[in-house]
Amino acid sequence: MKKLLVMTFMVFGIVYGATATGNVSLIAEKRANYLSDQMIKELRLNNYQANKIREINLDVAAQITEIEQNFDGNQKMIEEKCKAVLTARDLEFEDILSTVQYNDYFGDRKMYSKADREFMANLNGQGSENLASNERSTERATAGNAAVASNPSTVN
Repeated sequence: MKKLLVMTFMVFGIVYGATATGNVSLIAEKRANYLSDQMIKELRLNNYQANKIREINLDVAAQITEIEQNFDGNQKMIEEKCKAVLTARDLEFEDILSTVQYNDYFGDRKMYSKADREFMANLNGQGSENLASNERSTERATAGNAAVASNPSTVN
């Protein structure tokens, strides 16, 4: 539990620095990792599924982040474009997840969307930090996340 808490704080610290630099790809990566970590834990994914979900979420987060920046101020257009991206993600997930996992995911989509919005709100509300120290934290968090994904029993 302590490891999970420490990793969560490290992720927030990393995101804090990424926002300050305006680095879209780093923001998208943090956004995808946050959402993927939740899905891996809640849907109890195996290594193969976890890796595929991370890949898909990274692609989707990059697309959504780009949409949000391109259509800043036009909420209706952002919602339309994001809905199309998320629908495509749902189809990809259907091929990767078991029927039970997909049903759980599909039922919790609103919760995942809410968590993503809150994560981005926290990200946008923070100021600048030292990016170099945050990048080192990212490397450690990514290594820790890979260890957790390969052995989910250590999360408890």
